[in-house]
Amino acid sequence: MNEMIFLLLLFGLPAALGFKLALSRGKNPLLWGMLSGVFPFFLVVLHFHRPDNEIPGHFRKCTHCGRTFRWKDTACKYCGTEVSDSKPG
Repeated sequence: MNEMIFLLLLFGLPAALGFKLALSRGKNPLLWGMLSGVFPFFLVVLHFHRPDNEIPGHFRKCTHCGRTFRWKDTACKYCGTEVSDSKPG
């Protein structure tokens, strides 16, 4: 039983974290989950990789400079442009 818990923590926890990070960044969650489960270093790669496109609820694209930043920020961290939550209709 202790061996199963050890294997679950060793491989399952990084795989679950890789799956969750990939979902929030618009990547293939199954691929990144398997890679992270076998090679936990890929968690670091996935953490620092920012998406190119806007992902609602996670990342937004600046209208001024075109770079992506976290959705919860109210201003672009690269150029300082304020963004509003309402979309022009």
